[in-house]
Amino acid sequence: MLSISAYLFLAGRRELVKRNLQIAFTGLSYWQLKVISVKTINHTIEQGLLVFVWPLLSENRIKRSFPISTISLEKLNRINDSGSGILWLIPHFCHADALSFLQPKLQVNALYRPLRNPVFDDFVKKSRQRFGVKTIDRKDGGMLKTLKVLKRGEILAMLFDQNAGGAGTRLPFMGRECSCTTLPDILNEKYKPRILFVYTKRIGFWKSSIEVDEMTPISDSQLVIERANTWLEGKLRKDKQLRESWLWMHQRWKPGVGQSRQGRIR
Repeated sequence: MLSISAYLFLAGRRELVKRNLQIAFTGLSYWQLKVISVKTINHTIEQGLLVFVWPLLSENRIKRSFPISTISLEKLNRINDSGSGILWLIPHFCHADALSFLQPKLQVNALYRPLRNPVFDDFVKKSRQRFGVKTIDRKDGGMLKTLKVLKRGEILAMLFDQNAGGAGTRLPFMGRECSCTTLPDILNEKYKPRILFVYTKRIGFWKSSIEVDEMTPISDSQLVIERANTWLEGKLRKDKQLRESWLWMHQRWKPGVGQSRQGRIR
């Protein structure tokens, strides 16, 4: 009901989702796109509700609802023992906040963008810190703190698929150019961390499996964020569940925003 209400009354967001999907999936029918639109709005609301109730859920309930696969757990443990800093690249899939429940051997530090409402921002920050994650405010010396995290050989977790604004680099993604964060490449240039895609795959209401993919080494001519875009685009095009749970309501694509790739990082 919430998703239907949002679809009917949030006209601006509804049109944004519709336009994003139409351009990204030119081969899908009107009704196929309509179904994805309703489901992605539903999952966005579901994610928002999870943030509110997260402090009230028992640890056992969370463990049952958000299991990590054996293969993914083995990857985490193996890379945790590598002795180098680790970068977790996290996409905006439904239940992404549930990743704060992961408790690897190494300290997890999460880079975040403060919310405009200070009361809600404090609530969300404390929820994410419940299981030991340390949060790093982007606006409060965030860049310097992220460098120190990898220098200490710890884990830095960050969402990588938001619009990076004027400071970002314009790169292709899902058929259009968008402004992409330069931070993963800055960190990679300085510390060469192991890079993981850590993400949630929705399997039901407030239920997801936690998955881990490792980024293979990149060439000198390729950017980390470029490889990340390719990885995410592959997931969205090939996996129906992930496609329906990604945050299509984001203003991911803003024409002309960001700077040309030429000369920006390498």
